Amino acid sequence: MTQAIERSNGEYSMQSLERRIRLNRESGWGLEKGTPAQLNLLALFCQKHHLLPGDDVTLYEGKPWITVDGRVKLLRRNPEYRGFKQRPLSKAEKEEWGWYAKDIVVETTIRTLTYGEVIGYGRVSSEEAQGQQVQGVRHNPVARVQPVEMAMKRSLARAERFAFGTESLVDDEELEDAARTVIEERNDPEKVKRNSDRYQEIFEEHTDDEMEDRIKQAEQEEIERQRAQEGLL
Repeated sequence: MTQAIERSNGEYSMQSLERRIRLNRESGWGLEKGTPAQLNLLALFCQKHHLLPGDDVTLYEGKPWITVDGRVKLLRRNPEYRGFKQRPLSKAEKEEWGWYAKDIVVETTIRTLTYGEVIGYGRVSSEEAQGQQVQGVRHNPVARVQPVEMAMKRSLARAERFAFGTESLVDDEELEDAARTVIEERNDPEKVKRNSDRYQEIFEEHTDDEMEDRIKQAEQEEIERQRAQEGLL
């Protein structure tokens, strides 16, 4: 039975995010290997951007990683957004662009209100899809398991950044304020008392400075990882 996630002041409450993370871990859907610190960071990241853990954001190498569903959700919030479509490039098109025929290349077209159609491409090389090591190139292991989905995500991320400048998603001052608010609420005696034993098990406490540093670092690494994983750099 699926329950609607609870919201507090227009945002996802930490308790409802914790419940989703717990159910995800118990079901083995991708978060079961996360440490308490990583899951705590994931929850704060999701609350900051109004995303759902597991569905919209998962963990990759211990850091929050926005999924295709998460990117589409962010896109739909932009007033300029009018839809998108994706298609794979043909062998002839890949060769014309200078890619190898065996590479997986996806074209994403985002329709906008002001700028018309904006196009971006995402690639997973044949070596990356087969798990082959290439000197000087850092491959994403997810691409070996789901190469098409990875190419789609990279393509969407690139088109989204071209259309809306997604790097502006991170604002250090706004992030610090949001993190400080969440931490203060979690340290409130009444709210701590209401938290379940499971909540305490999954989300261990950190100091304000430590948590803010962790969030800012994860946000920046997410942006850098998205750029590197587009396969076109």
